[in-house]
Amino acid sequence: MMKVCLRYFHNDDDAAACYNASMYIVFVKINQFENKGEFLGWVRQIVVRTCLNEVKSLARFESQELQEVHINSSYIQPEIYSDMQAQELLKLLRSLPASSAIVFNLYVMEGLAHQQIADELGISLGTSKWHLNNARTILKQRIKSLQQDEYARQ
Repeated sequence: MMKVCLRYFHNDDDAAACYNASMYIVFVKINQFENKGEFLGWVRQIVVRTCLNEVKSLARFESQELQEVHINSSYIQPEIYSDMQAQELLKLLRSLPASSAIVFNLYVMEGLAHQQIADELGISLGTSKWHLNNARTILKQRIKSLQQDEYARQ
């Protein structure tokens, strides 16, 4: 569950504080778990909700609408992903603007649909799509840069 928290915060201390707050909620509400579904799924839901409550106050979601998706079709060699360590991926995710990182995490990591994200964060559907596209664009640029650096070293 700490890995979930690390994806939402830009530093380890804030992630650890959120993890502790989440575990406190789990222990306080343990009697509310009804044995419907898996226990870890219930805990994960609490962790994600706690993270969202913390980061929503920090992130600013400007009303940006994505009218048409323009995906930058730059090719990235597949082996670049297999060569990356988990720490490098986490560093890339943490380098995203806070609001785009939140939407990216909810869409990609948690599997929420844009309408669910919009409802959860109190933003429009188009703003959710814009932030996801923004995060993907930034990540592509940074991964492509890593790829070019790797080829330059060879």
